[in-house]
Amino acid sequence: MRPAHGILRLTRTALLAAACTGLAWGGHNLWALSPAPVGGLVAATAALLPVLWCFTRTMRGFGDIFAVMASAQILLHLILQGSALPGPSTGADHSGHGLLVHVLGFTPGMLFAHLWAALLASALLAHGEAALWSLAALFLRALPALRVPDLAFAFPPLASLASAPVAIGRLVLSAHGPRGPPRWSVLFPTALA
Repeated sequence: MRPAHGILRLTRTALLAAACTGLAWGGHNLWALSPAPVGGLVAATAALLPVLWCFTRTMRGFGDIFAVMASAQILLHLILQGSALPGPSTGADHSGHGLLVHVLGFTPGMLFAHLWAALLASALLAHGEAALWSLAALFLRALPALRVPDLAFAFPPLASLASAPVAIGRLVLSAHGPRGPPRWSVLFPTALA
C-alpha cells in the first residue's frame, strides 16, 4: 500500500468512526441518567477505529454493516456508560428487569437509542462515501473556473461559438459519438491558427 493511500484510508476510517460513535453518543446521552463526557466519545471512537479499519477494507452490503454496527453498539454503550459519572438513583425496585438493565444498563429506551444509532451508522457506512463524493463533485462544479495566466499548461481562452467556424466534414458522427476525446482542433480551432 502506498503511503498516501494509507493516510487517506486512515483519515476516512477515523472520520467514519467519529461519525458512527457520535451517533451512538448522542443516542446514549438522550436516555442516560448521567450523560457520557467527551472523553467517553473519544475512547469509544478509539475502540471503534480498529473495527472499522478491518471492516471497511472492501465494499459490504447494508445487512453485513448493520450486523457489525449493532454488535459494536454493545461495546460503545459499555465504554460510554463507564466514562459517565455515577447518576442519581431513582430508588425504584427494578427486580423484574434482569441482566440487560442492572449489569449492562440497557433500559428499553437505551436499547432503542443504540439500535437507532446502529441503523443510522450503517446507512452512513453503506452510502456515506458515495454521498460525500457526490457532494464534492457538486461543490467543484459550483466553483468558478480557475484561470491561472502565464503558465505553460494554461488553456487558451475559449472562442465564442459564433466566431469559431467548425468544419462539420472533419467530424466523424455516429450513433455513439466519436471514441475518445475530441481532437484539439475541433475544440479550439483558433488556438492552432
